[in-house]
Amino acid sequence: MQNIKGAGVCTPLGYLASSVAADIKGNKKGKKDLTLLYSEVPFTLAAVFTKNTIKAAPLKHAIKALETNREFSAIVVNSGNANASTGKQGLEAVDTIVKAFEDELGTGEGSVLMGSTGTIGVKMPVEKVTSSVKELVDELDDANSHDFAAAIMTTDTVPKEIGVLVETPNGAYVVAGTTKGAGMIAPHMATMLCYITTDALIGADNLQNVLNNAVGESFNSITIDNDMSTNDTVFLMANGMSGIIPDIDQFQEAVNHVALELAKMIVKDGEGATKFVTIKVKNAQSEADAKKCAFAIANSPLVKTMFYGEDPNWGRLIATVGASGVAAVEEKIDICFDDLAYVKDGIIIDEKLEEKAAKIMKNDEIEITIDLNMGTFGKTVYTCDFSKEYVSINADYRT
Repeated sequence: MQNIKGAGVCTPLGYLASSVAADIKGNKKGKKDLTLLYSEVPFTLAAVFTKNTIKAAPLKHAIKALETNREFSAIVVNSGNANASTGKQGLEAVDTIVKAFEDELGTGEGSVLMGSTGTIGVKMPVEKVTSSVKELVDELDDANSHDFAAAIMTTDTVPKEIGVLVETPNGAYVVAGTTKGAGMIAPHMATMLCYITTDALIGADNLQNVLNNAVGESFNSITIDNDMSTNDTVFLMANGMSGIIPDIDQFQEAVNHVALELAKMIVKDGEGATKFVTIKVKNAQSEADAKKCAFAIANSPLVKTMFYGEDPNWGRLIATVGASGVAAVEEKIDICFDDLAYVKDGIIIDEKLEEKAAKIMKNDEIEITIDLNMGTFGKTVYTCDFSKEYVSINADYRT
């Protein structure tokens, strides 16, 4: 498996994309905010959606469609409007939009899905979308991966794309993807959309199992602000055009890699973030304890501002371990900053180490290891610091 330079959703065989500036948000900034991803042959689809009980209209449409169908031809995505909490009008908007694309593409009823991201509670400007249908279909091209990635951005500062080539004895296939997300990022999942494409030939059930496994250690292992959105979606599409039936373990490894790298890109582009932080909890009494402890630390405002302030205040870490409610004994807890052993058996090893820890805190990427010494279970979570800029971005989001 090797990374492909400049790869995106159109890198696997048969995928085409196009994007336009439809002024979905109505701010007349000219940003491309409507995009289409199409496969020359129908793709098998696996999907994971937000656990939020309030779901946007495009998610409701997709969930219903997946009850009876696992093959589709295209996905239309917009930024600038979440089409969430928009009632019956929101659902009718999705129906109208996907039908317009199905008619123009000639792919038939039930062949197109939709994704949306942006402000919640605002009605979708249907006419702006439908008036762009012909242009989007006419402009489909396999060189438009980057345009697709840019069009789905909201508060993101950079597009997020990656792809890998997987070689087999019978030939090669590609797994590639893009994601958007920078805020409202929390497990189950985030205010994020992710589209992963492959030209491998794989059945629906295997595809869904692979995606479930990949999401658990990637998009459900990141947090920026512990807020969960209404629109979170990960789609894994397989059109089989390489003709390669992959070894399932090798395919899982490729999808895991793409998903994890995309998830890390989200954290690194977190709203106002200046630090990328890896939290590792080791030797917890149970899997649930390891996860609970890791996310308690990763989500703590005090811990996150500690990273922003570059303060090696290990007391905030150990206090958060105790506050998390997991099985822990103070006298057993060890803490490392990167590879610096800083705390042993619940107390600082040597106060002179604070100077070394302070230098580590100035790095752009920091790893914190919490060893509970209570069992054999572990969990790794990725987070970022909490800066003044995060407050500014979200205070001004609608204005």
